[in-house]
Amino acid sequence: MNSSTRILVTVIAAAALAAAVAFFVILPMRNQAEENRAAIAERQGQLTRLQRVAQRINDLNQEVARLESALAFFENRLPQQREIDVIVREVSKIAEATALTTRSIRTTAGEDLPRYNSQPITMTLEGPFNGFYEFLLGIEQLPRITKVRQIQISKVPLKEGVVQAELLMDIFYEKPK
Repeated sequence: MNSSTRILVTVIAAAALAAAVAFFVILPMRNQAEENRAAIAERQGQLTRLQRVAQRINDLNQEVARLESALAFFENRLPQQREIDVIVREVSKIAEATALTTRSIRTTAGEDLPRYNSQPITMTLEGPFNGFYEFLLGIEQLPRITKVRQIQISKVPLKEGVVQAELLMDIFYEKPK
């Protein structure tokens, strides 16, 4: 073998070795690097989503705390069942203070609700319309939770400015423990 053949064989062997290294080492490493980049990008996306969820959980925890505080506020405004007669007396005093005459007060069966109970009361009042308006404002100012569900107002015949009102109101109270 002469020297030019040897050089040619050496160059071919070096090229074959370089091709083998590229095919068996560099190409798999490059593919692995691309797979790793894709996995990192996916995990970063998951991390971003988890951070958003964690923020929402924090916001929800704050909202739950706010709602629990509001619930406690309203539960503190709910009387015990034995205090309903006190509230009815307060309503009657408001009616008297606004120049209304209480014609009747009737209670019906209470309503059992999930967290509290309700006692419906039907009242018939008579007096000046302005007094009835002030009566409604007075009920609104009560420290306990009440709800006027229905009102029927009619004019009293032969008496100018005098109305007769029948109202159905609910007094909410705590469930007996």
